Amino acid sequence: MTLRTHFLVLAVSATLGGAALAAEPPAASSDSPEADASLYGQSVTLPRQAAACAERIADYMPRFQKVYDAWRRDNAARIESGGRYIRDQAAKGGVNADEGMARLAGADVERLRKTSLELLTRHCDLMLESLAAPAATN
Repeated sequence: MTLRTHFLVLAVSATLGGAALAAEPPAASSDSPEADASLYGQSVTLPRQAAACAERIADYMPRFQKVYDAWRRDNAARIESGGRYIRDQAAKGGVNADEGMARLAGADVERLRKTSLELLTRHCDLMLESLAAPAATN
């Protein structure tokens, strides 16, 4: 998958509706570099989305942090691999991967800040559920 294609996939994912984005389990089911890159992307964007959830939902951040820390620990090697893959692909294309990921995460946050409390709550609850789902076996 080319860098442009991968960032296009990430950009499309970032623009999907909140429930659709959160409904996908963060633990990818494939051991491909692209699946690892997806885990890395989620490791970057989910905490920013959680911060937006915490702005309007009392006690959200401690609940998120608990499941996120476990998910990140369970997927640490794949997240690290995915980060390397994204940065390598970005370097080949002359793109700053960290800036691109920050822009995608920022777009998610802005979208969440503009949504209704009902949809925000649904999205944030789905994030918690998907993070707590059993990790894919490697």
